[in-house]
Amino acid sequence: MNANHLAFDIGAETLRWGVVSPGMVILEQGVVTLRSQTLEGLSNEVASLASKASHEIDSIGVSVSGSVSDDDPQGTVLGGEAPRYLDGVPLGAELSFATSLPVSVTNCGKAAALGEYAAGALRGAGLGVAILLGSHIDGGIVCDGRALCGAHGFAGSFGLLRNSPFEGEMRLSDDMDGTCGWPALKRAILETKGMLDVGDVNGHALFDWVMRGDPDALRGLHSYAKQLCMWILNLQCVLDPEVFAIGGGISAQPVLAEALQTTLRAMLADLPVKGLPRPKIVICELGDDARLIGAVYEARRRAGR
Repeated sequence: MNANHLAFDIGAETLRWGVVSPGMVILEQGVVTLRSQTLEGLSNEVASLASKASHEIDSIGVSVSGSVSDDDPQGTVLGGEAPRYLDGVPLGAELSFATSLPVSVTNCGKAAALGEYAAGALRGAGLGVAILLGSHIDGGIVCDGRALCGAHGFAGSFGLLRNSPFEGEMRLSDDMDGTCGWPALKRAILETKGMLDVGDVNGHALFDWVMRGDPDALRGLHSYAKQLCMWILNLQCVLDPEVFAIGGGISAQPVLAEALQTTLRAMLADLPVKGLPRPKIVICELGDDARLIGAVYEARRRAGR
């Protein structure tokens, strides 16, 4: 089958789309603003883009926030932050009806991990993990070419990992989201510089301080890296993957990769438990394209291609 595939990555207000070749290459792509924040509006936009595609389209792969069971042919979305109107909706069935094409729906973190497996930093890994650093922590686990979903489609929800009990008023500072998201890095750098009360500071300024060798900013970066390495070491104990691929906007800064490697070496040197494999950490290669490629990869896998 030499037909191409259409991929969609659904956001709160936008819809990223791409035409993906059988060789997992994006031939064209774009972003549209969803004029109607409803299922009907989304379905109409997807159908319109599918009908206007300049390539022959064989199937559609969709990446979306929320859990999606691996064995649900309806592609029902459960939970997810954005868009909330999709919670409980059999999205695969709805979009298949709207487009008259087979539709596969995949969680966005798992789609990104599968994209990196198909054409990026996790290529060839029998067991690999993608961790995506943004406002929240997302990601996925790929085992033998398949995204690990778990019994309820919840596997890979790294951001909810905690270092305090799941009870009472849970503090964000005690979970992976709160200690490794973009706000945590920003807070770590501003705190070491004594600037927590200065208001909003953009990311370019933060990394400019780091790149200039500002000692306070570097200490903040390494404090953040230590938190991230702690979670990675915990995941190494549980999953023992061949490789961790770190993605998201923060990962585009080479200084983060350097800080992670330096911090990891120091932590392992002081570790009293011997024999723990050193995690292999690389940087994701595909950026936002990973979710489009991964959604198509999953659609092809489910179709047996």
